[in-house]
Amino acid sequence: MKNLNLKIKNYGAKNFFKKFFAIFQNFSFFSFHFKFRKNGLASGFGLVEIIVVIGIVTVALFSFSQTSIVAIRVLRQEKENMEATFLAKEALEAVRAVRDESWTNNIAPLANGTFYYPVVENGKWKLSATPSGFISGKYLRYVFFGQVYRDAQDKIASAGTADSGTRKITARAEWLKNSATSTTEIVTYITNFQGSLQSQTETKTVFFEDSPTNSDLINFPSENSGNGDPVQSFTTLGASIKVSKIEVYIKKATSDPSDIFAEIRAGSSVGSVLGTSNIINSESLTQNLSWVEFRFPSAVNLNASTKYYIRLKSVPFSTDALSGSKELIYWGYKQTPPSPYDGGELRRFVGRLSNPSDQGQLLDQYDAGFKVYTIQ
Repeated sequence: MKNLNLKIKNYGAKNFFKKFFAIFQNFSFFSFHFKFRKNGLASGFGLVEIIVVIGIVTVALFSFSQTSIVAIRVLRQEKENMEATFLAKEALEAVRAVRDESWTNNIAPLANGTFYYPVVENGKWKLSATPSGFISGKYLRYVFFGQVYRDAQDKIASAGTADSGTRKITARAEWLKNSATSTTEIVTYITNFQGSLQSQTETKTVFFEDSPTNSDLINFPSENSGNGDPVQSFTTLGASIKVSKIEVYIKKATSDPSDIFAEIRAGSSVGSVLGTSNIINSESLTQNLSWVEFRFPSAVNLNASTKYYIRLKSVPFSTDALSGSKELIYWGYKQTPPSPYDGGELRRFVGRLSNPSDQGQLLDQYDAGFKVYTIQ
């Protein structure tokens, strides 16, 4: 260092710095050029200015990145809120769908305050008391009902006269967010509007009611073995009819059998389906033989003097082995030769083991109880 100072002194400080700056005159550093005029004034950026610019750019980029992170978080939260709202709205539509099928069977029996989970079975909505699992692996959706009261002016109030034709319904979707449960909730009311409309007169047109025998003749829903469905035929009278509902004489023989529904088929027990009823929740069945209503969403048109077939089916299907169909339902019947119901057919094991063309076993001299109701 001492030698360097000596050389600088001998060479001349002015000449030394002049030579030093000449070396850097055309040197580029981060695309910034250092240039100097002879009078010593800077014509380009200095090092301090470069550091300041770099600092400003760094702060700006950091701010932009933080803004992006916040924006992504907000968008994700908004997406979850929208999905939960759509699921809650869909739950309300499910309740309205089962209400439109039958207020008496699908809404009136449901307990206030109990959680019910909308699920689709056999292409139709159903309210199940069993949790249906998470939707999209994230959302838990359910509905529950509340009692509605009306005051002296017939307005909804917190107390007063209970209104059996109106229910308060809360649809809720929940999901886990940041280790906490988030909830979207929609509250509304549904009414038994069909009950207040002037209904068409229903007439019991074709029937066989003398069916007191109570035993396991049909093996339905076949305890998950795939033994198929029971079918009872009937024949229309001398005029074409429009069937609004049927009733069958059944009971649950065990505590919790599969849910069931009814079909009207043409031609044979495996013929074309003309009408499919609402699904009957097995919880509404009693353990004594009783008439259970199966209503069709639209009237089923039947020709005069023609044989048709009532086929009971379960959810899951009793025709498929290991489908999950469970326990037993009895269909009341009578046995006398040649047949208790003139020209009738009672069959079991229809569609057995997933064979859609299997017409089942004919039970000669047997007929099961049914009623066919028509509208004008």
